[in-house]
Amino acid sequence: MNIKHSNRFKLDLEDLFINTLPYKPYCTDELGVTYIRPRKNAIKRKYIQINRPKMVMYLIFDIDRNGAVYAWYDKNLPAPYWTSKNPENGHAHIVYRLKIPFCTSDIANLKPIQYAAAIQSSMIERLGADRGYAGLLTKNPKHPHWQNKVWTEYEYTLDELADYLDLRGHPLRGHQAIGLGRNCDLFENVRKWAYKTIREYWEPNYKRSWNEAVYVEVESLNSQFTVPLPVSEVKAIAKSIANWTYRYFTPEKFRESQAIKGRKGGLAGSIENKVKAGALGGVMSKGGGRKSQKIELLPRVLQMLELGYNQAAIADDLGVNQATISRWIKSNS
Repeated sequence: MNIKHSNRFKLDLEDLFINTLPYKPYCTDELGVTYIRPRKNAIKRKYIQINRPKMVMYLIFDIDRNGAVYAWYDKNLPAPYWTSKNPENGHAHIVYRLKIPFCTSDIANLKPIQYAAAIQSSMIERLGADRGYAGLLTKNPKHPHWQNKVWTEYEYTLDELADYLDLRGHPLRGHQAIGLGRNCDLFENVRKWAYKTIREYWEPNYKRSWNEAVYVEVESLNSQFTVPLPVSEVKAIAKSIANWTYRYFTPEKFRESQAIKGRKGGLAGSIENKVKAGALGGVMSKGGGRKSQKIELLPRVLQMLELGYNQAAIADDLGVNQATISRWIKSNS
């Protein structure tokens, strides 16, 4: 095996590692006891947090077996940015640097998180990496205790990593969710809960009580994971969902949507009457008198658009293909 790795490790870390660390990362010399310290102090510890809060720049994989440093090569995966090996047992962390970092606490941009979660989950399976690894701390590649190697300075896009993988069945869901899949699971479940529940909190100055309710819901679901997300991530996700629903699911918008629903419902009822009268051939379903799916669901689609749902969320909630939702909206405009 002839793999060329960089000899400019110190320079690379100064330019591309230290400067991108959190300003006050978690760090420790002994797992189980963590501290928050300024960069200049944290960089002296054996373990360190390398991804900034609510942001992913590095994908880290923990491989607990001898020969772990070459797991990516053995499994026909691309070269990582660096590996940090424990000289005592051969276990290692394998780290990939992303060309475009992404936020892990933005309800308005779930797709990058879902995509990255599927990639991360598939890579864990392929590498035989530890599914219980929380991902907060990694072996510090600046610490002399580890045997460190830089394999490439290349920064990968998510698409480039996905080209090496089979993403079917990933990420895992429910209590089996791991890594970024936990973020996706929390967003998907709590946002749907929030869309309906916020109406129970509509009263003067309800924002604080609403924020607290969302946090309790996120924390409750998070506790069901085998490896829960840290409190900082839970707070960020809860804040994102609470703020988004507070902004878009207001009493005023609800009244507007009800008015729109009434108008569209009247239109749909008029169409349905024509269908029953036989005036509109072709819109009858094969069920012999049932409304077509479009006639039945279009008012709800339009209402959800007014409330701020995107087409993907509408399709998910109604169980209809997104392309169909898009076609209905265009035909109604």
